[in-house]
Amino acid sequence: MSEETSDVDAQYPTVPLERLENSGWALRDERLEVRARVMGVTVHAHERRFEDDGLRERVRAGGGPDHLWRLFYATRLTFSPSLPPAFGPAMALPKVRSAACEEFADQLRDEGLTDVEQGDDERIETDSGAQAKVTRYDATLPVETDNDQCEVPMEGWIGIWNDDAMLLAGGLYPTESLAEALSIPDVDYDPEGSHEKLRALIRQVNA
Repeated sequence: MSEETSDVDAQYPTVPLERLENSGWALRDERLEVRARVMGVTVHAHERRFEDDGLRERVRAGGGPDHLWRLFYATRLTFSPSLPPAFGPAMALPKVRSAACEEFADQLRDEGLTDVEQGDDERIETDSGAQAKVTRYDATLPVETDNDQCEVPMEGWIGIWNDDAMLLAGGLYPTESLAEALSIPDVDYDPEGSHEKLRALIRQVNA
């Protein structure tokens, strides 16, 4: 945590923690950092990051490379000083969304992904009834196997909405069978199921 955020109380979003833990996910990081500056207001991000340890272990046990395959994170944004009445969250949302999307693409590259490209936007309804705008990112993950190097197609999503607080949530997963992509037939992984599960996780995030 930087000195700039040391005087800001952590206000992490609520996530379906029991569901994540029962599915083999583990909390990897909780961080508080400056995410953006909008009209003289500093935007602080209170982020919780989870990784699918269960899938990682299944790939490793099957003889595949040890790597992060599925990621989920949720972020609550706070503003310092508080937004003035004439400049509420609805007005700040477009600028924050733009900055968040750029940072998400950079995070994918930091995870070793290449050919990161922004795709289409969609809108989904969260469990609380708020409308979240979600954006798709297509990318490639180069990995080393025992026999060769292969490229695994990946898909990332980031959703941003306002519901009593400004919230971000998203994640990453392979879009092809890992058994085929990595030539390890014993690995059980469902790409379409991962897509639906990520969207369900995003919907369940709240302040």
